[in-house]
Order: sequence, then C-alpha cells, then structure tokens
Amino acid sequence: MKKFTCLMIVGAVLSISAPAFAESRAVNISIGSIGGSLDNAALRTVRRVIGFAIATGTVDKFIVYSPRDGSPIPIEGGLSACAEAGFGISKTKFNAFIQELRSINPKKGTFYNVELTASCKQE
Repeated sequence: MKKFTCLMIVGAVLSISAPAFAESRAVNISIGSIGGSLDNAALRTVRRVIGFAIATGTVDKFIVYSPRDGSPIPIEGGLSACAEAGFGISKTKFNAFIQELRSINPKKGTFYNVELTASCKQE
C-alpha cells in the first residue's frame, strides 16, 4: 500500500509539471514599422537568416502570415511568419537559429519580435 501511495504522489507531481518539459520547436517572427519607414536592412537580414535555415534543414516548415495573397498588406511592408524546426534537427542547432534571429537589432521606428511556440499554426 505504501508503494502505491508513493507511486500516486510521483505520478501527480509529474503530471502537474509535464508542461514544463514541453519544448518549443517553432518560433513566431514579426517585423514591421511603428509608423515611420521600415528598416529594410533588418528585414533583408531576417529573410536571409530564415532562408539559410531552410536551406540547411534547420527549418522545414515555414508559414508566412503576412503579407499574404488576399489579405491586407501593410503600407510600410514587413513580415509575420512562423518557422518550425526540421525533422531530426538537434535542439542546439535550432537554438542557434533562434539566437541568430534575436541578434538582429533594427533601427528605431521598426518593431521586431521573436517568440517561441510549440508549433506553427496554419491561419
């Protein structure tokens, strides 16, 4: 009976902390203007980093949310997208990709967000 009680307690603790073990295998990326002109150099760098990650297999799922055919396109331009880790890619390699994205510092007047997520969602 004592073993059963211990097993139940351990099971309860693990089930409560299970979300803590979930890993982020994707990243949402958004860059755009706050109202002035967009930092086009930063946008090109974001696209280059993502393109290289796709070419090397670090990312195998890439979804562009905006600009998208049939939806409004911001006058200033920009990008809203999600990149998901490639099949069999190590966490270290994907984290290096995320760090490279986070190292981009656009000029004042341009917002830039890199947020981890469990997976990319088709909108």
